[in-house]
Amino acid sequence: MKTKIQKLLRDISLLLAENDEKKWAANLNRFNEQLDLDYEATLSNIKRLSGGAGSFNDLVLHYNGQMLKRENNQLNILQNQLYEVLKQETISRRSC
Repeated sequence: MKTKIQKLLRDISLLLAENDEKKWAANLNRFNEQLDLDYEATLSNIKRLSGGAGSFNDLVLHYNGQMLKRENNQLNILQNQLYEVLKQETISRRSC
């Protein structure tokens, strides 16, 4: 499961970096590295990205004031995939 999470973090980070969201890209890269150091704590930190105002779920990619429809659709797909994998991992860890 960790490999899937790391791949999704890399894919999202790349999409963000390509669309000038360097702060978010750097955060996701940092989480990707931290998964190898403290898996449980990093999973919790990744889950916290989605909560509250101004969270990762609120992110909208844009260029020159124009919303980037294709890129935002891709971001939403990747965010949903990450959420599902994190949910599956949480469920599987509870049953152990």
